[in-house]
Amino acid sequence: MVQNIKFTALFVKDVEGLLKRFPPKHKKVFGHHLTIEFDPEGLGGVEVGKEYSIKIIGRAYDEFGDDLLVENIKSKNKYPHITLSRGENAPKLYSQILFSKSDEENHIEYFNDEKVDVVEGYSDGKNDIIKS
Repeated sequence: MVQNIKFTALFVKDVEGLLKRFPPKHKKVFGHHLTIEFDPEGLGGVEVGKEYSIKIIGRAYDEFGDDLLVENIKSKNKYPHITLSRGENAPKLYSQILFSKSDEENHIEYFNDEKVDVVEGYSDGKNDIIKS
């Protein structure tokens, strides 16, 4: 039985490559995963180790955040995303705020042919588990 799941996610296979393609706008750099569900009760449909190539739909950024909007049917978020970077004093869980605001103000840069390779798994807060 899996214990202590902090979040389920699709983990970016080549974080360095993603950050080269989309240079972060802020000092706190991430680009590591896109969350399926935070603090889940279990793995509920997560296929640990399954690989995907997902579409990067767009990018939004401001003084607090810099995120990629991605296509992900498994995510529980209204705006499935990969957090690229965060600015100083960024509010917690800023991505949903950023995309909501950027959507309303039409400040999302959209892409046609961008993809990123990911692998499904979960994190216990210390380690990413991507193999069953």
